[in-house]
Amino acid sequence: MRPLAPDDPQRIGPHRLLARLGAGGMGRVYLARTADGHLAALKVVREDLAHDLLFRARFAREVRAAGRVRGPFTPAVADADTEADVPWMATEYVPGPTLKQAVLSGGPFPPESLPVLTLGLARALATIHEAGLMHRDLKPSNVLLSPRGPQVIDFGIARAVEGTVLTRTGQTLGTPAYTSPEQVVGEGVSPKSDVFSLAGTVVFAASGEPPFGPGRPGEVLRRVMTGEPNLDVITEGPLRDVLSRCLAKDPDERPETADILSALESLPPPTAEHGWLPSPVTEQIDLQRDRTRSVEEAERTTEAMAPPARGVPGPEEAAGAGDAVPPTGPAGTRRRRRAAVAAAAAAVVVLGGTALALTLPSGGGTSTAEPSASPSEPGASPSTSEASAEPDSSPLAGWAYDLVFSEDGETLYVFGTAGVSVWDWRAQELIRVIGGAAPQAAALRPDGLFATGYGIGSEHVTLWDAATGEEITRLGYDNEGRGFYDMPAFTSDGSRLALVAAEGGDPDGDRLIQVWDVEEETPEGPEIPVDGLIGDLVFALDDTRLVGVVTDRSWNNDHVAVWDARTGEELYRIGGEDGVIFHLAPSPDGRTMAVRTEDRTVRVVDIATGNAVRAMAEPGEEHEAITGLGYSVDGDRLYGAAYGWADDRGSVWDPRTGELLHDADVMVYGPMGAHPDGEHLAVAADGGGRILILDGAYTTVAELT
Repeated sequence: MRPLAPDDPQRIGPHRLLARLGAGGMGRVYLARTADGHLAALKVVREDLAHDLLFRARFAREVRAAGRVRGPFTPAVADADTEADVPWMATEYVPGPTLKQAVLSGGPFPPESLPVLTLGLARALATIHEAGLMHRDLKPSNVLLSPRGPQVIDFGIARAVEGTVLTRTGQTLGTPAYTSPEQVVGEGVSPKSDVFSLAGTVVFAASGEPPFGPGRPGEVLRRVMTGEPNLDVITEGPLRDVLSRCLAKDPDERPETADILSALESLPPPTAEHGWLPSPVTEQIDLQRDRTRSVEEAERTTEAMAPPARGVPGPEEAAGAGDAVPPTGPAGTRRRRRAAVAAAAAAVVVLGGTALALTLPSGGGTSTAEPSASPSEPGASPSTSEASAEPDSSPLAGWAYDLVFSEDGETLYVFGTAGVSVWDWRAQELIRVIGGAAPQAAALRPDGLFATGYGIGSEHVTLWDAATGEEITRLGYDNEGRGFYDMPAFTSDGSRLALVAAEGGDPDGDRLIQVWDVEEETPEGPEIPVDGLIGDLVFALDDTRLVGVVTDRSWNNDHVAVWDARTGEELYRIGGEDGVIFHLAPSPDGRTMAVRTEDRTVRVVDIATGNAVRAMAEPGEEHEAITGLGYSVDGDRLYGAAYGWADDRGSVWDPRTGELLHDADVMVYGPMGAHPDGEHLAVAADGGGRILILDGAYTTVAELT
């Protein structure tokens, strides 16, 4: 959950938008206040899809059908306008993580939780099928977790995009790891196809991996067609028998949803103190509910400052379905206990076969159950340590390798060997430290999602919510030993992420560049082989080019390589025999880049052609070494960083003329980060032990230590 961005609308239809919940291939999802005072998840269709008449017709049909779906395990459609300039649909808001998020951050589910999950998914599919729909893309990220049971979302959406721009540009329907064989070969889908996906989703919950293993889409689809699912983590018994039948290649051999319910309904309910959900998941639900309440408090504060309006619900009405206004006193503890009571009851409801859905109690309630596990307990998944927690050492200890301001300029993110720290730079205060390990490389996209790579052996790149410190997901092929390790790079819109992999997990092996679809969490396009190691990687030229600094095995023959990001073809190289390249910085418009060679020569190069545009005047000997390059946000200045020790000073050029504006007389150190206002610059002194904020006159206005 993130604050609304400047380009987000304030209202859609009769609904007031409160926060952004996420974004996907079809569009953005917002937390909204409905006209009757409830909370809803409102999905707004992407503009290019809005202009696709085929999509609009199918979307309207699927929304009408989805409106008929009513059940305890499918969030109801609250409102929709498929005829609007930009179509949208609002559904019941479920304040909980997806199954994928829960497993990635807290680990696989315990055996006693799996029958409840399976029954909930089967009941959800039965409800969807009775309404004349099929889900077509059931997967862990389309299952929200709630104390009342799993909540299946996005049913019918895959059908709406068939034949639209999404599929015409190569995006397949369904998700490879959970797609049925008949979908793979285009033989059509039936309710039995959803049953296949149900079983794969449960296997993921039990093991943390899809039933046919992770990997490139083509490899996974081949295993779906010819391989056997891995059910070793499922205990012998009725559940394993049901899942094995659900994963049969022939749909005729799979059970109906009614058969699944019949086979599992007699199993005893879980005895875990928090009901059917593992303790780390109840912690995540508490966090989500706390964030929701914070958004509601901000909403109420805003309303209180405005004149009363007729028809606006009061605080208790505005709290949303099932969410009472928090009582005074230790609200967090009471919320956890109430959730535990409802969770235990919901598990009995699911296993007992009734069609009634339980909502959380509106107040009161007691339980002898203890609060959920704290972040320090085994099984919990801490991702954030607050500044007040007295860190063992300075968050700026060691070296910094990147400084990035938030889009609004109020926050500074410092990535370094001590970890990722978040600062209110104006107050010179640490906000939080994110993650327990220090990444080797990181990238931040404008909306506050950032990616970190942790070195050989980590086998994935992690995506985080910078505003909260919450781990969102992980990208990588854990079972192939490729050791995803460094240099994540976002496209300008944040929809794709380039990653560098170590072939075979060998630290001395060659690297591969892959480009991943962030929302679908799958690689797209060709892999790009790299002859050596990569020291920097960026998208440029309207995201059509990938530019990287490549080092060969001799460590003395760096060059800049430029690839076509769509085909993987290497277009040209700069450096190598022409001089070792040590640093590069793309201009803000992505059309040129500044490069520095070992002879201290800095020149601006046209990215489209590789031709030099102009050389920068060489700085005097007082500037002993150029340790980094960077542009101002408007592109009017090019900075040449110094080491940052003692009396070191950097240089500043006019990149349009090559003229030296400052020569070894300003405190410009590397790494550096330009502020969005164009008047401030963050630089790392002492290698990163101190972060200085410089103003337009290059004098220090803040210091972070």
